[in-house]
Amino acid sequence: MKRLVLLATLLAFVLGMAASAHAVTMKASGQYIIEFLVSDNFDLNEKANTASDRNGDFNVFQRFRTQFDFIANENLKGVLATEIGSTADEQRWGGNNYRFHDRFNGINVRRAYVDFKIPGTKIANRIGYQGINLPAAYGGGSLILDDEVAGVFTTIPVIDEVSVVAGYARLYDFDNTDSVSGTSNTSVDAGALIVPVKLDGFKFAPFFMYAYAGGAAVQEIGAGTNGSSRLVRGLTSQGSNLEGRKVYWGGTSFEMTYFDPIKVMADVNYGSATGVGDVDDRSGWLVDLAVDYTGFDFMTPELFFAWTSGEDDDTSNGSERMPMLTGRNWGVGSFFFNGDSLIEGTPNGTTDARQLGFWAVGLQLKDISFIEKLKHTFIVMYAQGTNDKDLVGVAGGNYYSYGYTLTDKDHIWEVDLNTSYKLYDELTLTFDLGYINNGYDEDVWANTATRDRADAYKLSTGIKYEF
Repeated sequence: MKRLVLLATLLAFVLGMAASAHAVTMKASGQYIIEFLVSDNFDLNEKANTASDRNGDFNVFQRFRTQFDFIANENLKGVLATEIGSTADEQRWGGNNYRFHDRFNGINVRRAYVDFKIPGTKIANRIGYQGINLPAAYGGGSLILDDEVAGVFTTIPVIDEVSVVAGYARLYDFDNTDSVSGTSNTSVDAGALIVPVKLDGFKFAPFFMYAYAGGAAVQEIGAGTNGSSRLVRGLTSQGSNLEGRKVYWGGTSFEMTYFDPIKVMADVNYGSATGVGDVDDRSGWLVDLAVDYTGFDFMTPELFFAWTSGEDDDTSNGSERMPMLTGRNWGVGSFFFNGDSLIEGTPNGTTDARQLGFWAVGLQLKDISFIEKLKHTFIVMYAQGTNDKDLVGVAGGNYYSYGYTLTDKDHIWEVDLNTSYKLYDELTLTFDLGYINNGYDEDVWANTATRDRADAYKLSTGIKYEF
């Protein structure tokens, strides 16, 4: 009997050891947002009144993001991130996800990847569907690529101050035998190289990315099939040529705190896409600069400037705006160019390729606080277009869109007052007020559609739970 008890004890011990060898620790994090939004003339047009314009509307939106880290040890983990409410239509109360008689409540996979280090080294790898943001010191994210992509990215520390990030991503693949494009050359593949450098009082990260879009992929992108027009922007042809595209981007982010309490942030980006003929070419620039003074306890004043190249008046030489993939978090101000506190308090919900071709200058008084847990940010901004006015309404070229694209004859003034209060460390109550004074030229846009120039307003309030 004692032998049986001893054998059972040993067996339980061995099984327990085997189980512990495969045990993981799960860590959950997330961001839950609910927003109550009153909006008026988001397209800067009094006469339009469609659901997408949200003119004079009251809507409620919610987006729930949850991430689960399955941690085996400090060198190995798997990550699964989910999202309820990927688009404005999926976020809106009473919409497809939240109808009392026909609720969908779909959960989307936002990220799914394995993160591990090579044994005995500090070389880190991420393989799978993951978030990639090219270097950006200002604006909240890269204007070129800031999205979830499927790929492999490796970080190699060189010295304490310098590392190298190299990666491959498949941005798009539409391999469908029923498609008119056939089943070949349907992918968009990219390779990236980033060199982050951290010195005493300085940080910068030069980068280079190259992508090739196969001819069939370009055709699908041009047709907007399967949501591709949202996924890959700036690669479609302005002419009738649907051959493949070669695209590259380069630039650097820069941050300086050496002269504390003065902080300087800047970015320089360039991108170029080439096709068979000049009409298919596309190239352009982004430059931004912001200077903060962090010496006050009660607020941080900031001056900022941003510029992107715009179209000239010749349609035969291609586009002079920078090709972009997804710049969903980039923004200056908190209304016209994205940057809102919650999720839908901007005209498009994200920075759009149609907005490229502008310069903007502004002042922010950030994190004004005289009462504990209560903060305000005040913003005033002026923006004007760098796109030639003569391309408005050009036949066969969907170059400009009223309410999004600024020509060299158009401008806007934006004023925002955003307030936040910490109910708990993890729960924030927000209250945002925004106003856009419409300075679009009536003569430039007179023949494009029926419209009545109008200013835009918003009142947004809601809660943000981050854990």
